[in-house]
Amino acid sequence: MDADRIKRMERARLPERKRRRLTLKEERATSKGGNEAMEGLSYQSEIGLSVNDKEDIESIPEPVPKPSFCSSTKLKHCPSPNVVILDLETTGLIQHGIVPHITQIAAVNRNTKEQFSRYVAPDLPITPMAEKVTNITWSGGVLCYRGEPVDFVRVKSALEDFLEWLEKFPSIVMVAHNGRTFDFRVLCRAFHRCGLQERFCSNVAAFCDSLTLFRQKYPKLDKYKQEFLAQHFCGHTYNAHNAVDDVVMLDEIIEAGLISVSDFKKHSYDTDCQFLQEEFNSCKSKNVASLRPLIGEKVMKSCTVENIAGSGLNLGHLRLIFKRSGEDGLVNVFSMKNSLGKPRVTSDKKVLGECIPKLCAYFSK
Repeated sequence: MDADRIKRMERARLPERKRRRLTLKEERATSKGGNEAMEGLSYQSEIGLSVNDKEDIESIPEPVPKPSFCSSTKLKHCPSPNVVILDLETTGLIQHGIVPHITQIAAVNRNTKEQFSRYVAPDLPITPMAEKVTNITWSGGVLCYRGEPVDFVRVKSALEDFLEWLEKFPSIVMVAHNGRTFDFRVLCRAFHRCGLQERFCSNVAAFCDSLTLFRQKYPKLDKYKQEFLAQHFCGHTYNAHNAVDDVVMLDEIIEAGLISVSDFKKHSYDTDCQFLQEEFNSCKSKNVASLRPLIGEKVMKSCTVENIAGSGLNLGHLRLIFKRSGEDGLVNVFSMKNSLGKPRVTSDKKVLGECIPKLCAYFSK
């Protein structure tokens, strides 16, 4: 027996190797059980052309992963990314899951100071509050700013122009104030709607919310709204809620606040995360209403219900899984890993031990 083979055998006997093999075996069993519960008869290897209309061939949707917004992996080996500051004006706020449309998009490259700006004709009416805040109106096919008509384009043209401008700069980290909860959400929804998501992600490596960045870098400030930061760091006011003026001002605030490239890297996350979050939110909005009775019946807590709904499952799917594979099927589907290598819902044995038996009892009733 050669020396290399002996070493491999000795390594295989190490406790950590044995634990790893057991973990992999358990994951394979969970995945197999989960797939059987999700796909019904169509997953079984013996299934053939004999399946008839009365047999169970309905598939459960594949898991939609919930991203973790950790530091960007794409910027780790990029010493000097291009920092592009973004601001959007829109038809209103995000309310009841409805994402507003863009009425103005502006950006400035911190490295080169080049600017981009477009007014955009929306496909939704502008709310009275948004008109008051942004001074943008849309009526009779005419877009006006402060009562004066402005040149505008449709959203797909605006986004294509924006992409053409962005593609001049490699390794971009895009920065917006309150971006994670608003600007990035609106922008990603627009790119997805126009079929331009892949092109955008291939050029923009990461997002960074400057609101989060300033909160963590300067934890003792009284406020963190951009107007306050402008006064605090730069000593003057500006024309807030015009996208061009907003990006120019944020650039000044970042300069005066001594925000470094390492600060941007530390507080950035991959652009893919935002698109995944939007897909998760969309599934949650679609499925959560059917699952609410489980909260009322104290079967599970609202956070678990939201994770189930966001992963792509509704109450009918859970009932079908229970009918096919019982308690084990529900455990396997909740625990099986998604495309990010995380459990679809949870693999926490305490959570599963509390909610799965109650869910089975609920369906048995």
